[in-house]
Amino acid sequence: MATLITTRYYLKRALTNPMDLALILLLPVAVIFLQVAINADFMETELGMTFLYQGYNLLNTTMVLVIMLMFIFMSGAYAGEFIFVDLRSANRWRLNAAPVPSSTYVFGAIITGTITGCITAIFVLGIGYFFFNIYLGNLLIIILITVLISLMSQFIGIIIALFAKSRGAINGISVGISFLFASMIGGFFVTIPTPQFFRDWILPMGVAIRALRASTLSPEDLGYTTADAFVSVGVLVATTVILAIATLIIARRRPA
Repeated sequence: MATLITTRYYLKRALTNPMDLALILLLPVAVIFLQVAINADFMETELGMTFLYQGYNLLNTTMVLVIMLMFIFMSGAYAGEFIFVDLRSANRWRLNAAPVPSSTYVFGAIITGTITGCITAIFVLGIGYFFFNIYLGNLLIIILITVLISLMSQFIGIIIALFAKSRGAINGISVGISFLFASMIGGFFVTIPTPQFFRDWILPMGVAIRALRASTLSPEDLGYTTADAFVSVGVLVATTVILAIATLIIARRRPA
């Protein structure tokens, strides 16, 4: 019950701030329109190519999924900011006097950040489906990927918050990591050359894209099977558990 109360408290903070709502909903859509306009026009006019599968646009599907994952990764800033403000700033003395342990606020922050990541995913996929003709494919895989990537981002956000000197640093680093990962898998405006194995099996966003491609983007044409999707999900589960353990160890050893 206490965790539900803290989650409601953090959700109210996250969903009533106009800037936060813009980050969750409006900015991803703006980036999608810009990314699709640039890349689709290049592919169709310069290369004379279209990418269709059962009437769906595979090029748009890939771009929308990458942008979705990028903004889900940014949601880690929520948990990080909540932890920094409430457990590392002057507020920590007030919360230490609360009738619930500090861990209750941590769980509430993680749940809230995960929910905001899921909201972003639902909104981005809806825009992609109705405006850009993307192929959704296996919704179970999409749900699993969304939750796991969002959880990962919360743990990373908390780790950043435990070392950051300001709220701005948490947001900046979280956004920077998201852009870096998106560039390393070759799905954003700038592509950073990355070894195939590292991209497919180590980099969380790369593993997620592999799972999504294996479950949504004509697997037989891309050399994937349904089993590849679930193996990739298993790798993400293991990575999430490792990050959770690392967060717990760092939080215990680093004083507020």
